[in-house]
Amino acid sequence: MSRCGHRFYIPTTLDVGRTLELPERISRQLARVLRLRPGDSIVLFDGRGVDFVAELQSVQPDRALAVIRSAQPSRPLPAPPITLLQALLRHDHFDLVIEKATELGVVRIVPLRTQRVVVHLDERSTAHRLARWQRIASEASEQCGRGVLPDITAPCSLRDALGLVAAHRLVVFWEGPDAPSIVRDEFDRTVPVAVAIGPEGGWAAEEIEFLRHHGAELRSLGPLILRAETAAIAGVAAIRARTEDEVPGLTTPPVLGEPRASASD
Repeated sequence: MSRCGHRFYIPTTLDVGRTLELPERISRQLARVLRLRPGDSIVLFDGRGVDFVAELQSVQPDRALAVIRSAQPSRPLPAPPITLLQALLRHDHFDLVIEKATELGVVRIVPLRTQRVVVHLDERSTAHRLARWQRIASEASEQCGRGVLPDITAPCSLRDALGLVAAHRLVVFWEGPDAPSIVRDEFDRTVPVAVAIGPEGGWAAEEIEFLRHHGAELRSLGPLILRAETAAIAGVAAIRARTEDEVPGLTTPPVLGEPRASASD
């Protein structure tokens, strides 16, 4: 729940003063799960980095109307911008990575087809997975307060992925014995970072050499062997922890207009 009320992503442009009919899934949640009533407030966002405080006009399981009363900035994404290059994983494992990477403020997620990937998607399966991943990311964004959804690309090769992050600092997490610990690193808030995580079977030796050739910094997350989804979460969190904040603590963005009464828990 947002600091101003229950929060929902709306895939259409929002503006103060607009009255809109909410999608059926949201209407059903408002009426049957949250049991909100006309006059209660919710927060809507459209992916542009702004939270819109809306007052419910009517609430039915199949149809709810709301009018937007005010706007305020969404919570800012943490620096530096991080792109996650994640090898494809089994269905629910990759879903978990999408959810947690979104909560950690990753700006782009690039699914990788690597040598040891066991998940192979045809065109139809890819379209289905992308729609699912985008839905997971939007729901995670609703929960964590971010106002800009992560960009999730179609699966691609390691070579193509590196072309997308040519200007990034490339950090590859690897269980090899000569990979130094990430705890010795520091990260500049202004320099974008690409984090690369292998599949369940790990990186192939040829891939490690290919990554070295492209300037990758091989790093370790400790002496134990982590699952790929655990490594993705821990790796992004480690970089966040090794980045010095510009201002200590979380600063609440200024409010643009007075929100109405928030919906109670």
